[in-house]
Amino acid sequence: MNRYRITFTRDRTVRFVGHLDLAKTWERILRRADLPVAYSQGFHPLPKITFASALPVGCTSGCELMDVVLSGPMDTSEVMARLAPALPAGIVVTSVTEVPLNAPALQAELRWAEYVVTVETDEAAEQIEQKVQALLAAPTLPRERRGKSYDLRPLVLSLSTEAGQGPSARIVVRLRADANAGTGRPDEVLAALGWGDTPVQIHRRKLGFETFKAKETPKVEVV
Repeated sequence: MNRYRITFTRDRTVRFVGHLDLAKTWERILRRADLPVAYSQGFHPLPKITFASALPVGCTSGCELMDVVLSGPMDTSEVMARLAPALPAGIVVTSVTEVPLNAPALQAELRWAEYVVTVETDEAAEQIEQKVQALLAAPTLPRERRGKSYDLRPLVLSLSTEAGQGPSARIVVRLRADANAGTGRPDEVLAALGWGDTPVQIHRRKLGFETFKAKETPKVEVV
């Protein structure tokens, strides 16, 4: 068997497709592409497909990652060529690379995700910067998710502003996305900034991974 890492984008056409539906969509894509996908053993065999991270519903992305295991070797260019005509509107594959079959799972090495958020607002740039700095200075940011209380502040790794166009604000937020240390959500950051009910566009543009090698300092790799 051989393992391939697929990088793909998601535009506004599919921004409301949930993660489970996306997984089913990819199963259909791989079937239409006639790729020899490997399946798990047992009474309910499943295709060997894994994703780096679920994209929050309503977001677009330029850096989605998934691994698929095929039952035999194929040239990456052929995998790309077969996938292209099988993709639905809104999804574009930008690269395919082969990775070792025994490499750690994407989810195990994912450490953070970076989002660019455009907010429709008439607030002055100085006022927006003050809100950003106040959030960064806060020792805690109590929030609630699914009926459970948690602190958002340790999940916000960085937060800054960028120049926007027209009556809008543009912020960049890097959030922890760690299976062990927790995962931050961009909508929770917006709510903490007072923009919970404000029209926004959220785009995920980077994922950060940490790979470990014996007797070496951990190195962060950005995709």
